[in-house]
Amino acid sequence: MELIVNGVSESVASASLADFVQLKGLPAASLVVELNRRIVPQGEEWIVERLGKYHGTLKPGLNIVIPYLDKIAYQLVTKDIILDVQEQEVITRDNAVILTNAIAFIKVTDPVKAVYGVEDYSEAIRNMIMTTLRSIVGEMELDHALSQRDMIKARLKAGVADEALDWGLTVKSVEIQDIKPSESMQ
Repeated sequence: MELIVNGVSESVASASLADFVQLKGLPAASLVVELNRRIVPQGEEWIVERLGKYHGTLKPGLNIVIPYLDKIAYQLVTKDIILDVQEQEVITRDNAVILTNAIAFIKVTDPVKAVYGVEDYSEAIRNMIMTTLRSIVGEMELDHALSQRDMIKARLKAGVADEALDWGLTVKSVEIQDIKPSESMQ
């Protein structure tokens, strides 16, 4: 059995918890408090599961959990997250091939939906942006796609924002990093 007290890991093979407390010279009450407290850093929220089912969300600061019943299942960052969307080839309406990539700024606003609503929210948003970007640029002519960056950005954010709400996310901004004809078009 391994026990962590005040950040020090102790290995206890067959000794009972009471033996360990006497060995360290700690009062039993301080050990119980030590096992129960969790300090969540600013900019994070932790999801607690009790016996495998969602129980609550720990906010930044000092929190108390019940050992052996409660488990910190997920630790989510609630600060703005930057997602880089990889470069991809997109075919325009006039069959021209262009290369586009984007960057998205998202924020987790509902940790429960972000954890239980989708398997991997960052990968889901990244894929949603890629497919929406292909769809938007695919409806345009090459000249318009190269010159209408602001319109593409606005439509892209509007197309992704609704789905992101279902996943407990807010899309703050989506920026088109680069739009250029592919090497075969130049």
